[in-house]
Amino acid sequence: MSSIKPKMDHSERAARDLLNRKVREGIIDRRNANQIIKTGLPFVRTMLAEWRRDGCSPTWITSKFQSIRAEAVEKHEAASNPLLKRMALTRVVCAEMYLAVWAGMQADLGQYTADRHAEHELDA
Repeated sequence: MSSIKPKMDHSERAARDLLNRKVREGIIDRRNANQIIKTGLPFVRTMLAEWRRDGCSPTWITSKFQSIRAEAVEKHEAASNPLLKRMALTRVVCAEMYLAVWAGMQADLGQYTADRHAEHELDA
């Protein structure tokens, strides 16, 4: 059995980097970061795949995620109860992760396109 880990794609790396930074900054704890990556990463990838299949443009997707983040920040700023404030902060972090995953998926697509182009050049 091989001990070599598969290469992590850009979208997962972006999500993990963001959440690790949030843990270091004390914004969220490790348990919450792990839960967000466990449930949030597959969720956002599925959502992005559906939007792309439906023909949504990259600009529309970016704008959608930015508006989700803006709404989450607004709710966080308006929350007066410490529990509600913490929940709203988690929503902000999730929205930031959505943006990071989207940027990572665009990088993955760019890498895939470049690799395919290189393959075609080798075949020629």
